[in-house]
Amino acid sequence: MKYQTRRHRLKQPSPDCNGAERRQEAQWPYAHPPPACNRCRQYKKKCSKTLPSCKTCVDAGRRCSYFTSERLLSASPEVLHARIQWLTQYIEDKIPGATAGQNVQLKESVSKTGDVGPKGAESPESPVPADMTTQAENAKSYTVSKLGDVEQKQKALAMFWRADEKALPLACLDAYFHHVHRAYPFVDKGRVMQARSVNTNGALVANDANSMMLYLIHAIGRTTLERSGKISRETEKEVKLPYSFILQYCMEHETLDSVQILVLLALYSLFDPHGSRPWTIVGILTRQAMAQGLTLQHLENADLATPSDEMLHRLFWSIYVLDRMVASSVGQPPGLFVPDIQVPLPAVTVDEFASAQRGEVSSMLLVTRHVIQLRRLESKILDAVYLRPRADVRSLTSFDRNAIISELHYKVDNWYSEGCLISRPEAGNVRIHDTMAWLNARYYQLLMMLYYPTPFNQPPRPSSHEHLLDIVQKYIHYSYVLLELRRLPLNYITLARFVPASILLLYFFGHTTAMIFPAKQEAKSCISILQQFPAGWEGAVSLTQIMVELSVLVSMYENRSASCLATLQATSVVGHATQPPFYLRLLSLRERLLHIGSRIMGKANYFQFIEGWDAEPMSTCSPAETSSLTDAAVTRDIAALSSPFNGEMGWHFL
Repeated sequence: MKYQTRRHRLKQPSPDCNGAERRQEAQWPYAHPPPACNRCRQYKKKCSKTLPSCKTCVDAGRRCSYFTSERLLSASPEVLHARIQWLTQYIEDKIPGATAGQNVQLKESVSKTGDVGPKGAESPESPVPADMTTQAENAKSYTVSKLGDVEQKQKALAMFWRADEKALPLACLDAYFHHVHRAYPFVDKGRVMQARSVNTNGALVANDANSMMLYLIHAIGRTTLERSGKISRETEKEVKLPYSFILQYCMEHETLDSVQILVLLALYSLFDPHGSRPWTIVGILTRQAMAQGLTLQHLENADLATPSDEMLHRLFWSIYVLDRMVASSVGQPPGLFVPDIQVPLPAVTVDEFASAQRGEVSSMLLVTRHVIQLRRLESKILDAVYLRPRADVRSLTSFDRNAIISELHYKVDNWYSEGCLISRPEAGNVRIHDTMAWLNARYYQLLMMLYYPTPFNQPPRPSSHEHLLDIVQKYIHYSYVLLELRRLPLNYITLARFVPASILLLYFFGHTTAMIFPAKQEAKSCISILQQFPAGWEGAVSLTQIMVELSVLVSMYENRSASCLATLQATSVVGHATQPPFYLRLLSLRERLLHIGSRIMGKANYFQFIEGWDAEPMSTCSPAETSSLTDAAVTRDIAALSSPFNGEMGWHFL
């Protein structure tokens, strides 16, 4: 005989510690309470379902999923409506200026869209900014037609997130130290957090270095959140950074704090199309760094370095990384002159080794060292391929130049192999320096710099055009992958790097020997990437127009190449009378592209001087067995494309 037992759970009221009932305002105001929070469901505990955190999570000292609004997009309608109803009640209680009509509009807007309340809203004891009323007014503009898909709902979520005074600045700080700090580990996090405790809103205070650093870190962290899709650019008010005020302070106070502020200012300027040029700020930065003696090795024995010495080493390498990154991107000489670097690489200090964050710090410094090696490789390629005097280039034989190229290529491959060891998937969609997509994009960017058609790479080796075109295609492909993964920073560096890539696409199209241009899809990918730049990037708009016209020319070329075999005789007779001069449009595109590149990178950039624009005349519209007379007719129809440009430049792609 089998015996069965059944357990019955008796429902009993759960009074609080004083034996009184819980306050009514702490309960969810919706008629049907939502399911238990994530932590209670995971541990199968009874959830009190109180706002902003349930009692179980509060007793355990953990954040409740009711409080963490990242999960609200996937929550049930009951949770969404209850959250916005709680927010509305909170506005009525805490903000004197919020009228009943505005609150009704807020409730109606969200009830129609089914969207959520403030992301990361604090408990009722937290202060609320005075512009909450403005956020409520803005929320009513999001109607059903505007919030039809997930992307638009995320925009509304970002708008509500602005209502929190503390959550967004703290998220900006976390984003900075989670991503930017890995490549530029010079900021003392403890000092920043202490400054935040004094200046909670991150406002800029005159003649206060801590305030300036906190202000700039908030601004840089915001750009990281925008890139990763955590907040929207469209809902943000336009903020003009006081460049002149900050630069004047740094020029008057030549200290290490001023050097750190200049690094942060340069990092933010990469994302600001209306601010001072990063090249100018980095120039001031490198001079002050050398004036402060950061390029010198202060200790004979690096093992005896103190924490303050280690921070100086990290500051030097942060400046070095920034300087070399900008220089290699714009094709200009670097500003930090260090012919023989004796400064030790960033290392773990004794305090960090003994702390609980030892593993995290060690992982971060591995990424830091890997980024440093990348910038050193870019500097070596600049020195060997671009900055080498013409007399030295002419004195080298082809064998010597091939040996230099092979050695640099070997070092690039080693850097890539080391990067594969530290790369890992990152679900948070913020970090990029330890992902495979970023590693691949930087690898092909290095190869594109190495094999660029400079005087050093002349005369071109056999099949060099096909090899370089394949490199450019892969660089654009992996950049597009980064864009899709929200890991491509749409800033000054990305824009500058797409200028030589666009020049090479135009160059290879002018010299193609195929009836179908193999990089047609990459030209479209360039357009897609450049179109994603925020408003204000005039260089991106102009470069997009160039690539659109190039795509049109590619289509015209492929159509004429496909039809010229069948209509060869008619084309040779009437082609000149009915078709515009094809090569004139190519010459116009090249002239405009070089002008745009000079505005973005400077008139003396090395990428605009491509050797080998003139090539041997070739005809690819007809097959090899076509008679020479027929070839001459096709070539004459499209034009010989050998007219001079700026003294010497001929296009021969047919």
